[in-house]
Amino acid sequence: MRELLRPPAHRGPLIAAGAVVLVVGVLLAQLRVEDTVGDGVHLAYAALLSALLLALGWGARGEGGAPAAYQSVLLVCGLLLLAVALFRLADVLGAGDDGYPAGALVWTSAVFGTAALVPGLRLRSGICVFLAGLAGVSLVLNGWQWLFSPSSATPFRVLLVLMALAFVLVSLVLRGGRYRASVLLVDAAGLLMLALGLTFASGLFFGLGGIGGAGAGTGWELVLLASGCGLVAFGAVDRQPGPAWIGAGVLALFVLLAVETESGDNTLLWWPLVLLLIGGGAMAAGLRPRDPLPPEPDAYPARDRPLASRTGDGDETVIRVRVED
Repeated sequence: MRELLRPPAHRGPLIAAGAVVLVVGVLLAQLRVEDTVGDGVHLAYAALLSALLLALGWGARGEGGAPAAYQSVLLVCGLLLLAVALFRLADVLGAGDDGYPAGALVWTSAVFGTAALVPGLRLRSGICVFLAGLAGVSLVLNGWQWLFSPSSATPFRVLLVLMALAFVLVSLVLRGGRYRASVLLVDAAGLLMLALGLTFASGLFFGLGGIGGAGAGTGWELVLLASGCGLVAFGAVDRQPGPAWIGAGVLALFVLLAVETESGDNTLLWWPLVLLLIGGGAMAAGLRPRDPLPPEPDAYPARDRPLASRTGDGDETVIRVRVED
């Protein structure tokens, strides 16, 4: 059985492709026959298939370092089915009968995050570390909702910023030894900033009130601008498209939120003027006339040249050395 759960490397891509199709089929079955089949049946086959895929991903023969691509696919598919099984278990236990199941989402996020973090650390899987980080975000946000039931979105926005900073700090720690995980944590931080912007911009798109009301203050707009520029700069320096694209999305949300001024007047004060001055000043500093380079130093006379620079001249140099034992 142990050997059966260790797929050979040359068959790994085929097994991983089958796992993707299998997960899509399970999700479709969960939704299509949700009312005709009991939650217990959905829980049973989702949990069994999740255990099978996670065992295959764990037992795949690694080549040292980061797991192979097919191994990561098996782990992600197993974790997706684990999430489905956890939601079904919460339904079986009666979660969601009284509105938003914040308490159930706390323990399901904790279980899912632990299950993702173990292969992330033991198998050096960056995508599993990424999923564990997102599960931690769900744990913190739903835990706050469960404990305090805040009436405004401000606490959640503050938590998003703090968790994004935590992801960035952890990515700096992992940058030397686990670069892929480090980049994915930066992606996670960018997604949190994108979610922060959406809490303001959703009112522009859907006309929502309360948590989705439009109208970000200057401080929140500054956070979005700084994080968006930082993500784009990181993507450009490290040549990583993920953070760059997420940063572009954050900047697009900043533009949408900064279009409307508090007074409603069409004016260049203050964000347009500030950004024009900063951007123009940076470009002018880069394009300023260059000072002429200093003249090259005179060449050494042949007799004064250092010994190391005389090699290859055809001069025969004899050095006498006395060895004293």
